[in-house]
Amino acid sequence: MSATPFDYFHHLVTVPVVAGDAATRFVFDSGIGLTLLSESFAATIGCGPTGDSFTGRRMSGQEVTIPLGSLDALEFGTARRERIDVGLLDTSAFPPGFEELGGFLSLAFFEDTPVTVDYPAGTVVLEDEESLAARAASGTVLDVHVERTGPAIDVYLPFDVAGQRALSLEVDMGSDSLILDERFAPLLGVDLDGESVRRVDGEDETGHTYIRTFATLTGAVHPTGAPGLAQIDPAVMFQKIIHDGLVGDSFLRNFAVTYDVANARMIFGS
Repeated sequence: MSATPFDYFHHLVTVPVVAGDAATRFVFDSGIGLTLLSESFAATIGCGPTGDSFTGRRMSGQEVTIPLGSLDALEFGTARRERIDVGLLDTSAFPPGFEELGGFLSLAFFEDTPVTVDYPAGTVVLEDEESLAARAASGTVLDVHVERTGPAIDVYLPFDVAGQRALSLEVDMGSDSLILDERFAPLLGVDLDGESVRRVDGEDETGHTYIRTFATLTGAVHPTGAPGLAQIDPAVMFQKIIHDGLVGDSFLRNFAVTYDVANARMIFGS
């Protein structure tokens, strides 16, 4: 077992890594799918495009195609992966400060290594067999759906949301609040045109326009079968998306969250 302190950049967890021979910080993002390098950082370490590309879909449904590179080695803590496929992402339109970060570390890096984001302790822990067993014995173990798309990995966890049972929510550390598809608003008693909600019309960093509506739910939100992990009356953002929803930092940061991708499960501890 090895533990590495993390820092926050806004609501994003960032960790130290070594990519090639260069030390930098990556955002650890369970919802990014594919490990990414910023184009500027990739250029500094000589990681150029291979000629292959990866096409994924954002939560809004739009397809985004990015070139792939082959990274000689990537290290985090005691974990090292060699000759891995990475996406090369133009981050020039990202918020100020992001230029100090080299990229995104996805769950694909941890496919064979259980990892815990211990929010109360402020550390990211690489688990061994003994420490993982201890997490499972003391925490709440939940099955997840692991979705693999080429070199990308995402996980989905069933959630009960204010009386709506077993919605399939993507576990997305990169999201701040709970996000739900707007079709659930009437079922949850939320009037998207009501005076108590806040509406934002905007454009994301890819140029895609969106309408987002912010409200407060009445009731509990928790993984299905685990009411002891409930968050009460959470803030929620509604948007037209291709998933039931996403659960992000506002929920996850209350726990020590273990991703055991190889066994298709997550463990929530205190």
